[in-house]
Amino acid sequence: MKKIILMMLLFSAMLHANVTMSQKSYNLLMEAQKNIEEDKIKEAKILLNTLLEEKNSYVQSYAYQYLANISLHNGDYKSSKKYYETIIKLDALDKERIDEIKFSLSRIYLSLEQYSQSLKLSHELLKNSKIDKKDIYEIFVFAYYYTQNFKKSIFYSQKFISVSKEKKENIYQILYASYIELKDHKNAIKTLKVMTRKWYTQKNYWLQLASLYQENKKYKKALSTIELSYKKNVLDPKKHTLFFVNLLFQNELYQKASSTLELAFKENFLKENKETFELLISSYLNAKEYDKAIIKLSHSKLAKKKKYTKILANLYYNKHDYKSTITTLTKKMKQKIKRSDTELHILLALSYFEINKKQNSITHLREIFHSKKKKRAITLAKALRINIDDLK
Repeated sequence: MKKIILMMLLFSAMLHANVTMSQKSYNLLMEAQKNIEEDKIKEAKILLNTLLEEKNSYVQSYAYQYLANISLHNGDYKSSKKYYETIIKLDALDKERIDEIKFSLSRIYLSLEQYSQSLKLSHELLKNSKIDKKDIYEIFVFAYYYTQNFKKSIFYSQKFISVSKEKKENIYQILYASYIELKDHKNAIKTLKVMTRKWYTQKNYWLQLASLYQENKKYKKALSTIELSYKKNVLDPKKHTLFFVNLLFQNELYQKASSTLELAFKENFLKENKETFELLISSYLNAKEYDKAIIKLSHSKLAKKKKYTKILANLYYNKHDYKSTITTLTKKMKQKIKRSDTELHILLALSYFEINKKQNSITHLREIFHSKKKKRAITLAKALRINIDDLK
């Protein structure tokens, strides 16, 4: 977003008597100021335009200044720019006041995305004015960032931070964004750590920090960042469950991942769909919570896919429940087992052998024998003491 809050330097309306300004002109300016304060803008403009008719650069400069302030108040930066440029050309005010006008103009240029003009004017002010350097640095930060000169934006961000007593959030936002643009994740993380401490209620900063840690494979730090945000009541666990579970997976905390998902489903702040179901089953398997996996796979409507049937059959086999393995593959599986499904034929051959149904075992070994895995069938037949000729 190329729009920033424009903090304009509005001048005091109090004018000092000057030999170059008549009493009449001074009174008209004061009357114009009073009208502005009472929101009588139309009347104020009539008086200011009257003053512009005078052939007095000093009076004209103050009139343009008031018109610029009215335009700024209305968000009309283009008119304000024109008025300020005119004041600078008239060059009737003292240098310090002209510098203040230039500073305001540099901010207007920034707001209008005229970055080169803003930078040029700001560099002049940095060399030869009493304007606070910190304020000029702030212009550089944004102007260089929006012209994609990220290194200079970082340079002046650091300059600003070094001389400023307060930490300004928008400066840190640009500093962080500049590091990201340059793929300097190390310094981006350092910046975000400051931001999460100073503006700890900003949810995005915590998520960005955790994501950066995750992207750089610092999974423990990513997880601790999220957990700390939970403790500080910044992030709502209900809204970031999946992100949290993924971090638990990356830290191999599978049992905690499964319990987190179980709670989310129970409390109904996470819907059980294909993605979350697969995540739950994966967490059960990795945590070796096989009984829970069996129950879930046996009863869930989402477990109808072939891959889940295979998983369930293998779980039964590993528990030596060979009958359930066979039932799962022969009755629960909707489609016929293809010859190319070698692993399933092996599972059935072994299960039938275990319950002393040798002929059924041979049937499935024969399927393997006539597939591309012939050697596998021969090896298994020998192990089970089955005659190879029975497979032909």
